[in-house]
Amino acid sequence: MYIVRPMRKTKMTLLCVLLGLFQGMVLPSCETNRGELIPYLEFDIYLLLYADLADLGIGGTKLIDGGVNGIVIYRESDLEFHAYDRTCTMWPEHDAAVTEDPTFFGVFECPVCGSTYLLMNGGEPNSGPARYPLVEYSTSLNGDVLRIFN
Repeated sequence: MYIVRPMRKTKMTLLCVLLGLFQGMVLPSCETNRGELIPYLEFDIYLLLYADLADLGIGGTKLIDGGVNGIVIYRESDLEFHAYDRTCTMWPEHDAAVTEDPTFFGVFECPVCGSTYLLMNGGEPNSGPARYPLVEYSTSLNGDVLRIFN
């Protein structure tokens, strides 16, 4: 027969302290809220498909103003577009926009930390210290008007 004894106050306090330390060390390391890294901006940008984006072929990119450090538009297919903020996700506070790599088509590189991002993979980091993809903004195509918004 087992006798269950109530925990002493010191053991309960120690357990609470250890649980608090565990939560304090593990939870912040998950870093799933990228809104803390790249500031949220509310905007609406409208571009005409046959005027503003006439020179944007499938697999092509176009840089426009907007977002935090500018926006890069990537045309995946005839009617599918993606818009990414040009702010590096490694150290957004250095305030440098990623630039297109002249050697590799659709690859953007941070001039400060050297991280590269592949747009055809959803802006995922390809190399360098960055762990998160470029922030993607919402896009919708209605007739011949592309809307980019957040």
